[in-house]
Amino acid sequence: MNIVLFRIDERFIHGQIIQGWKGLEYQHIVVISDRMAGDELEKRLQLSGVLDNVTACFYKSNQMPEMAMDQAKNTKRTIILVGNVEDAILVIQSGIRVNKLNLGVMSRNSSRTHVVSPAVYVSPEEMESLKQISMMGIEVEAQGVERDTAVRLF
Repeated sequence: MNIVLFRIDERFIHGQIIQGWKGLEYQHIVVISDRMAGDELEKRLQLSGVLDNVTACFYKSNQMPEMAMDQAKNTKRTIILVGNVEDAILVIQSGIRVNKLNLGVMSRNSSRTHVVSPAVYVSPEEMESLKQISMMGIEVEAQGVERDTAVRLF
């Protein structure tokens, strides 16, 4: 698989992905989300803004082995989107080779109090998981869109 962006963004496919990363010349989007994969209306809404020449597919988090097998022969320039750190770890554990994890929007909540960037908040547990990801040789950074300067965490 030719991964051009591996990103945590709880909004999944939206304007920032469609327009803000178009310089990556992506051709395919893989979304890992139990909620999205299980809801046809959500999928249609997510796909409504996707360009005609871009394909997309949705998987539940427990489908990582299937996703890895399905995507193994995919040579398209691919964006992988997950909604949380746990699903990012599942992608990595599935054997998909990634060099960098990009943090998009991760909203503040009662456990996410550590500010990484204006749109990225993490909990102490998520920060520890991100450190573990970095120890696997994967860069971890926050970046809104392609033109923004990335803030490297690890």
